[in-house]
Amino acid sequence: MHPDVIEEKPGSCPLCKMALVPVRLESVWSCPIHQAVVEHAAGQCPICKRDLVQMTMALTWTCKGRPDIDQMEPGRCPDGSATTAKRTLRPHGNHNPQHGGQFFMAPDTWHHLEGAYPQARVFRLYLYDDFARPLPLDHLKQVQARVVTNEKFDAGTRKTTDVTAFPLTPAASGAYLQARIDDLAFPAQMTAKVRFKPGGEEYRFDFAFPSVTKDPNVRLAAAAPRAAPPRATTKGTSVTGQRASATTAPRPTTAPAVTPGETATASALPLIPDTGAAAIDPSLIQVPIPETVPEMLAQLTARKDQIGSLIDRGNFAAVFVPAFQARDVALALEERLATLPATSRERGAPAIQRLVRAAWMLDAFGDLGNKQQLSDAFTLFSSAVTEVGSVFSTQ
Repeated sequence: MHPDVIEEKPGSCPLCKMALVPVRLESVWSCPIHQAVVEHAAGQCPICKRDLVQMTMALTWTCKGRPDIDQMEPGRCPDGSATTAKRTLRPHGNHNPQHGGQFFMAPDTWHHLEGAYPQARVFRLYLYDDFARPLPLDHLKQVQARVVTNEKFDAGTRKTTDVTAFPLTPAASGAYLQARIDDLAFPAQMTAKVRFKPGGEEYRFDFAFPSVTKDPNVRLAAAAPRAAPPRATTKGTSVTGQRASATTAPRPTTAPAVTPGETATASALPLIPDTGAAAIDPSLIQVPIPETVPEMLAQLTARKDQIGSLIDRGNFAAVFVPAFQARDVALALEERLATLPATSRERGAPAIQRLVRAAWMLDAFGDLGNKQQLSDAFTLFSSAVTEVGSVFSTQ
């Protein structure tokens, strides 16, 4: 039920309590168009020259002409030959924005979308399925959406009312929904409110753009040689060019995804986004878990501050990185509970459980792009970090 839940050992899903089942995942670099191209480092597709993007694929081994053989470990085929690796893109295995925008997963865990701000006063919304493939035009036309640049929040009812909103309508090409909006100062903050079908539930997705977004497809098109004009072949027919498909720009996404109830036997470090800056954001750097309790507590506090900064900057999709690193530190602290007095253990165990659960919530709400839910989860996370620090501060 929750494909982004990944554990290193058998157990139950922390969200739905279903039993986890094994899957072997591998993070690879693949072409967004030609997914048969698989590399283990960044580069360009040898076929179309697009930049490779990081994707999560299931890794199994099979035998030629034997589709019934699909095993998790390498071995030998019935004819004595060695099995060959088979990589399959999984649902939620590609959460890379395809047009330089901000990419989110819808709460229905099937639809995905990307918001882009290609120029002042223009907002675009690209819609995808669970494999990050663009929605067909007939599905796109069913979507009812608007972008809100100003709304009023009622603290009593915890409901919002639109003050300034603009309808999102399909572009002539059918590639996206678009609206012309107010002229906004940076960071440009706006909210897309979307129903994927008439009468369906409305979902909100919060965006904060530090600058206009840059579509890598435009760069590729500008760099490509100009095509020769169509040439007639027979009476009434002509050769026409094919419209180029979208390419993607690397960005961090959710943890490598699995199908309902699965657990990973192999996973990958998150992809650090290309922000155009020389320095790497320290919140996205994996570091070892410290050996001493004071150092662990200091790292928890640092991760908490990093999460707060990412939320303030609108980089919701990257929140899972420091959240999961804090989770790992908390689980390491859990192993130290036996050294505490009984009263401290009674406080510490539930506090660690709250911290771990809040880390999962931060990951989930970061994927969904709902700033209010993310902020609420961060409040729970911060409270748990404070309580854990209080429990272990005497060590």
